[in-house]
Amino acid sequence: MKRFLAKASLLASLCAPWWTTAAAIDGITTADAIAIHKVVQSQLDALSNDDAVGAFELTTPEKRMLIGSPDNFMRMIKEEYIPIYRYQRVIFSSPEVINGDAIQVVRVTDGYSKVWVAVFWMQEGDDGAWRVDGCHLLETTSVSI
Repeated sequence: MKRFLAKASLLASLCAPWWTTAAAIDGITTADAIAIHKVVQSQLDALSNDDAVGAFELTTPEKRMLIGSPDNFMRMIKEEYIPIYRYQRVIFSSPEVINGDAIQVVRVTDGYSKVWVAVFWMQEGDDGAWRVDGCHLLETTSVSI
């Protein structure tokens, strides 16, 4: 039971953005939108190529500290985020700001043609680089043809 509660706590913290350190933003510039798309696509590519280090490096420092290692990150992805680990195709929406948080919504089709919605919370670092601060995966009733 303790292991279950620890895992549930970790997953809950990964799904939500790191509000205590994230600065609220007003809007997404074209340059930001391009950078956000590139980071999320790069992370999806790294995951699909089993590049744990590459995917892990695209998360915020706070998430890396919380998760601990690239191996832990990849294990979590394989257990809880199979649709983004082994996807067939992705369709990106335009990034948005909701309640001061930057998000990137991606429609993901898994290996069984089932459609999922992945909401990536994004955070811009002090160095100006965008990083993934969490992902929430939503199952839909849609099937891709």
